[in-house]
Amino acid sequence: MRTGTVLGLLAGLVFCCHVQAKTIGPEVNEYVELMSVLARLADYPEYCMDLGGGYTEDVDRYFGKYEDHEAVNFMRSLRSSNGVMYDAVMCMAVHLTEFGGKISLFSGTDPSKIDDRWQGVDMDEFLMLLNGFYRDTCFGDFFASHRPFYEEAIRIYKDSVMGLFHENWFSEFYGTEPSEEFSVIIGFCNGGANYGPSRHLAGKNKEVFSINGYMAGKPQFDKRRISTLVHEFNHSFVNHLLDDHQDNVWKLEGPGTALLRLSSASMFSMAYGEWQIVINESVVRAATICYMMDNGFLDDEVLEQLVYEVGCNFRWMPELVVLLRKYEKRQDRYGSLEKFYPQIIKFFENYTDKEIKRISAPM
Repeated sequence: MRTGTVLGLLAGLVFCCHVQAKTIGPEVNEYVELMSVLARLADYPEYCMDLGGGYTEDVDRYFGKYEDHEAVNFMRSLRSSNGVMYDAVMCMAVHLTEFGGKISLFSGTDPSKIDDRWQGVDMDEFLMLLNGFYRDTCFGDFFASHRPFYEEAIRIYKDSVMGLFHENWFSEFYGTEPSEEFSVIIGFCNGGANYGPSRHLAGKNKEVFSINGYMAGKPQFDKRRISTLVHEFNHSFVNHLLDDHQDNVWKLEGPGTALLRLSSASMFSMAYGEWQIVINESVVRAATICYMMDNGFLDDEVLEQLVYEVGCNFRWMPELVVLLRKYEKRQDRYGSLEKFYPQIIKFFENYTDKEIKRISAPM
């Protein structure tokens, strides 16, 4: 389908969805900052973007002399031995708390469920070294001294972003009520990276976190940033439709593998090394565009987001958005995205078949 035709279909499928705004307060999390600083000292490129202005300058000035601390060296080894990087660092952060004067895992944490990349790690050794780093660096003092800075950034975020976040849209769009608890965290040492880790403690609801990176001097807290927040929360409604349904896995493994192969360079550059991630990311990104269309974003803003996704080599994004818009218009028939998922499977099957035939055609 040519781009002009797709955009025309998108425009024709736009309709208004009245939702009630609900403010979810953003926060700063000491353990997000702690793990980000450790990753930065351990030379994780994704945590060394130098976009935090005076804050990252303070981090480097204060913690620079600890770059050879045992905990930092341990993090370096985890990156090479276990692939602990990107969101795996944040997955650990949201499972940390203070108990009895020491940093520990939350009560009810199943270490095997934190993230696959932490499997096989000696958790006792890691926590011992982490506590040593926290104590030796007086991390708590650094964190407390920056409280006014954190609070001002949080105030700006609340004023300029959270009023645009409509939680009710998600249950209306997906046809299911959320079983998760949502939280927004600003990752002040995370640069331009954003992550969506989760935590599911025994006997409690699953908690989903949108960790938004901070970039000093950039318009990170304006209308455009809401798409990042929506993207992360979409994952909690989308991922389980594939990950928890073996029939869907069997049906999508072929087209998903083909999709990853057809766009491998771009996907690997974004750390999307598994076909399941590519499928989930595709649906999440398409749903994010639907959110923008339903919640008062200008046509130019929607088009900008769509062009961005295509530029990330999600070339099938226009057609996938069209499919989800058709689902919205026929939601009284399907009831939920879960019941519509066979149509999404068919979409990826057809798309990859056409792409493979097109590429294989003789010149």
